[in-house]
Amino acid sequence: MATQAQATAGRFAPELIEQGREQFHRTCAQCHGRNMVNAGTTVYDLRKFPLDQPDRFQQSVTLGKGNMPSFKDALTPEQVAVLWAYVGTRGGKEN
Repeated sequence: MATQAQATAGRFAPELIEQGREQFHRTCAQCHGRNMVNAGTTVYDLRKFPLDQPDRFQQSVTLGKGNMPSFKDALTPEQVAVLWAYVGTRGGKEN
């Protein structure tokens, strides 16, 4: 699993991105769309999340934001880190 240091390093190994993709589809796709594809009108379009703000991502997932619930008790820090590997590379497209 990814460490917090890897989550903020900016470069991710393909296996971390793949773990993040799998976690995203288990946890996030219901609201944010499969492969992060959604209209961005009712939920945040994660393809537009600022890539230089991994701490903001971690905080939003952990504490919740707006209509998004907190995942503090549902996801480990390692799971949040691999989610960032996926979201922070636009699904592996910008690795």
